[in-house]
Amino acid sequence: MGGFGYLLRMAGSVFSPDERRVVHFTGFAHGATHYVELVYPTLAVVLAAETGTPLAQVLSWSFLGYLLFGLGALPAGLAADRFGPRRVILAGLLAAGVSTIAASAAEPGWPMAMCLAGMGIGASAYHPAGTGFLTRAVRARGRALGINGIYGNVGIALAPLVTAALATQVGWRATFALTGGVIVATALVFMRVSIPDPPPAALASANDEAALSPSGRRLAIFAVLCLTAMLGGFAYRGNTVAMPAYFAERIEVLDFGVAASLAMMVGIAGQYLGGRVADRRDLRWSYFAFHALSLPMLLLVTASYGLPLLGVTALYVFFALGMQPIENSLYAQLTPERWRSTAFGLKFVLTFGVGSSAVAMVSWTAESRGWAGVYQVLAGVVALLVAGIAVLIVLTRRAHATEPDLAPEARPSETPAV
Repeated sequence: MGGFGYLLRMAGSVFSPDERRVVHFTGFAHGATHYVELVYPTLAVVLAAETGTPLAQVLSWSFLGYLLFGLGALPAGLAADRFGPRRVILAGLLAAGVSTIAASAAEPGWPMAMCLAGMGIGASAYHPAGTGFLTRAVRARGRALGINGIYGNVGIALAPLVTAALATQVGWRATFALTGGVIVATALVFMRVSIPDPPPAALASANDEAALSPSGRRLAIFAVLCLTAMLGGFAYRGNTVAMPAYFAERIEVLDFGVAASLAMMVGIAGQYLGGRVADRRDLRWSYFAFHALSLPMLLLVTASYGLPLLGVTALYVFFALGMQPIENSLYAQLTPERWRSTAFGLKFVLTFGVGSSAVAMVSWTAESRGWAGVYQVLAGVVALLVAGIAVLIVLTRRAHATEPDLAPEARPSETPAV
């Protein structure tokens, strides 16, 4: 964690005091969101062993929660643009925390599924509100998104490790209760911290007014970007749901929770690199490069065991999560400021809502073809994703002649436009 602290101290020289408060508030909310999102895949392994229920069935109880985690993003984005992102983020944290506490008293089956649904609704608030908040309130957008991603990856990485350790010591019910209690308590503390909230209805700039009446080509570019984000969300959800069980089957030298945390921790470095790249390089080609480099790693995951499996999974996570600041910067370039959170709401409906179908894919494929089959399907999805980004690059090149703002050359320390 010393390296994480070093990165945050570096951020102090980049952002103003108000911007730092925004970065760290949204960062904590991002980390907490991903932590609560990933508690259940680890607890599912414990719950399945305790109840004698097949693991694939136990994992299926989370489908509604993951679906609502995505579908709730659009109304959360609309609310953030109307009432302010800070309020929406805090309300979401409180809802997620209370639902997690409720899960500690739920019985396996549909009562558990209902609590997981509440966790999903609460967690759905952060991504559209928080990402929109950052892209409106912080000038060094790529760096801010990279640090925000680091916070998120700390939550992702710690979730399996801490959850597995707590479940071993105090059981799955107490683990739910402790997790929810910490989130609620911290949200209450943040309610008393002064954090500047941008006006709910900020005036559009001249560029924003142009974006409000987009050309057909710009809409086509945005549609392709939405498609690639959806495919990326499917791959993300499939990996996070399947990885603990896959590691439990194929890695013997480490506890599956420790192994999953180590793999996800590598995403911190990927997010930092992605944030720097987003401010300095062409976003389109950077987006292509990160996903293209993740594909061979994912193919190796299907054929690896033990520590080599941990290594190639960590490299896959590095690129698959490191691209997020780049993807979010692309979205910010294509959307007007006044509808920024709503646009991110649409994005996260696709990435997390449609992506939640990966839970059903994991359950069905694991039963019919084994856990390696799950990763074979995910490799096919990422191959389609890389092809989609290639189409995006072609569209933006053609647009350059008639709409130069869609694809200017990247300049150091600036965020290139799409």
